[in-house]
Amino acid sequence: MYVHKKTPKSEAIDKKEQTSTEVVPYRLPFALWCSFCSFTKKLLLLFILALIGIILGLFLYLRYFGFPSPIKRFVLSELESRGMIISLDKLSIDPKGNLIANRVVVFRAKDKQSIWLQVDKVYLSVGWYSWWRGQPLIQSAIVSNATISIPLTPHNELEIHQVNASVKLLADAIEVKKANGRILNINFDLKGKIELNGFPPFYPQTEEQIQWIDTLWSKVIATLDQVETQKPLLLEGAFNLSTKNPENAVATFQLSSKKLWFKNAPIDNIFAELRLNSGVLQVEELTIELPRGEMSAWGEIDFKGSNLFVEFLSSADVTLLKTALDKSWQKAIENLKFNDLPTFSGRLTTKWGEQKMTSLVVDIHCHNFSYCGNQLSELSLPIAYDGKKLFIPEIKLKTADGTLIGELLWDRLHSTIWTKINSNKINPKIFKNFFGTEFDRILDVTEFNKEFPVVNLEIRGPAHDPKQWVYFGHYLINNFIYQGVFIKSAESDFTFSNYELFLPNLQVSRPEGTVNGTIRHNFQKKVVWITNLCSSVNVIESAPALGKEFYSYVKPYRFHSPPFLKVNGIVDLDKNSTEPKTDLHIEVVSSSVMDLDIFKVTFPLTKPKGEIFLKGRELTIKVHHGFLFDGPIQGVYTSTLWRKTIPFHTHFTITRGNFHKAMLTIFKNEKDSGIFNFKTQFGGNLGDLYSLKGDGKIEIHDGYIMSIPFLGIISTSLSTKDTDFAMARADEASASFNIKDGCIFTKDLKISSFTFSVLGSGKYDFIRDNLDMDMRVNMRGPMGYLLYPISQLFEYHGTGKLASPVWKSKVF
Repeated sequence: MYVHKKTPKSEAIDKKEQTSTEVVPYRLPFALWCSFCSFTKKLLLLFILALIGIILGLFLYLRYFGFPSPIKRFVLSELESRGMIISLDKLSIDPKGNLIANRVVVFRAKDKQSIWLQVDKVYLSVGWYSWWRGQPLIQSAIVSNATISIPLTPHNELEIHQVNASVKLLADAIEVKKANGRILNINFDLKGKIELNGFPPFYPQTEEQIQWIDTLWSKVIATLDQVETQKPLLLEGAFNLSTKNPENAVATFQLSSKKLWFKNAPIDNIFAELRLNSGVLQVEELTIELPRGEMSAWGEIDFKGSNLFVEFLSSADVTLLKTALDKSWQKAIENLKFNDLPTFSGRLTTKWGEQKMTSLVVDIHCHNFSYCGNQLSELSLPIAYDGKKLFIPEIKLKTADGTLIGELLWDRLHSTIWTKINSNKINPKIFKNFFGTEFDRILDVTEFNKEFPVVNLEIRGPAHDPKQWVYFGHYLINNFIYQGVFIKSAESDFTFSNYELFLPNLQVSRPEGTVNGTIRHNFQKKVVWITNLCSSVNVIESAPALGKEFYSYVKPYRFHSPPFLKVNGIVDLDKNSTEPKTDLHIEVVSSSVMDLDIFKVTFPLTKPKGEIFLKGRELTIKVHHGFLFDGPIQGVYTSTLWRKTIPFHTHFTITRGNFHKAMLTIFKNEKDSGIFNFKTQFGGNLGDLYSLKGDGKIEIHDGYIMSIPFLGIISTSLSTKDTDFAMARADEASASFNIKDGCIFTKDLKISSFTFSVLGSGKYDFIRDNLDMDMRVNMRGPMGYLLYPISQLFEYHGTGKLASPVWKSKVF
């Protein structure tokens, strides 16, 4: 018998069939319920999807088109109720539910007439739950990589870039948790709190204020443009202020930077710690480190009290800041070199507003430094300034050889300056670039031989223009060279003003003599006035001290020993002047010889006494007394200078001159002798012998002029028996002559001995040294009458050089 054994699976099927059999009577209601549930689910799903779509659409609309105006007004009214007067262009929403305010403008007052700042985008954090409970809707704000504009005037605004800030908006305050960004070349990182307790009074800017702010802002921009940094300056700090009284703000700041350049001046490090407390800015520390030394300052600015004070201390090499200074100061310090770092300290106190006041006290000390290559030991310079006058009570400067002590007063109100300096053996070249170009020009042509001048100097004039300063005082200089002229000593009172140096009592000493007189030299006009200048120095060696042009005047007159000169008049040193102002008078007295070169012949003028006149280009020399070839000479020489061809004219007389010396000097003839009287006048162009024209007369007595071969060929044999017969020795001569075309012409030459005389006519070419002369010998006394019929037989023609002419008989 087969028994069916039930398995777990078969039991489950049986139970299911049993159950189905049991519910058959209730199938319709259940089906209806199931259908209802299924419809409800679908309906709910459709509602949810529709709600999500509406919310998403609303979100997209609010994100891209923004909230409607009522919502914007609601948000603005809420912010205004908390003390923030704002306008915005669009209010939208971000995915996190935060409000986004675009192009936000914050005003200073409710009338919205004055803008405080502008921000392109602000993220506002919304507290929906808190708002539902009656608390403010806006709880915080975030600014990310934004640009904030703060108007300064209608023409300028301050832009703050790359601003990232997070603030918490409390019921009565704004808490700045962090704020960083960049203003010009400064990165800032700040935090703080702004109490919303009202609005400060606002007054519209006047035109003067607008102009002042615009000018100041331009200077700030120009100054910061000169700052180059590897990284922007960093400003860190915290603050606390109220909107009603922002002037009572409290803040602390730190400003720092490394490796920066201001106008190419290197700065290694700068650090400043500032504290603001109720309108008082305290500079607790300001340090500027340079490659050599550092500068530091501290003080405070009281904006309410309109005053400030700053104390400073420096041990820095200020020459490193040369490029940051004004050009005039650059020239003053470019030749400074500090072996030991200088120190200066001081205090500045000032008040502005109705009661203006300024007080500055500075104390400067330098040791072991040099200027223009001159080694200096010490400089002490105390300075006091009260806003009206600057006073230096005692300047001290020391070198290894001398000292300088002085004082200075600058009157700012009257724009005048006064200084007094007593210098004892200080090298004046260290003051180059201080007193103007003309003073520098004098220094450039002066060389000191380790003996520097003793000077008492006083300066007065308008402070703004050194060219109009008046310098006066007294100086003494020993052993120096001025314009190439060695001077043993020079002493005088002096006045220098308006490019003009005045020496009223000049006393100059050279090894050979002295100079005394009055000189006035205008460097701008290139004119020298000389009054009663008495000289016993070497004229040619000393002349360059008065300029190259003056040297050219005296160069032709070479004295064997210094003459006595008395000079008066004007010398125009401008060689390019078309109408020279020169009007010079020189009295000359000498006990020695003056060599004068004329046509390559040196004429020795002994013990000359005369006058030299130079007016414009016209030179006149008057010789009142002197000796030429041992004979007294008088005459006048005139010439026109500064031409390619220099015309001249002269006339002079010589009485009882030494004929031998004259012939030896002029013609190199050593045979002649005698006493001569000479008178001539001629003229022409210097250097051009052919241009000479003139006439004159000469007489010679008691000498040897020539041997007269009166019998021609037979003279030699006759003279062996009687030397005074055939070759007569002529001891007297006379002739008048004319000068023309390089020759001397005569028609009445007469040469005589005791028994014979020679009458001649002809010419002498002094350029070629060629004689062309006809002469006739006559017997003197009774023999002359006897031999007269045959006198024509004794006619001769002479040719050749004057020193050794060849005479030939015209008959034989």
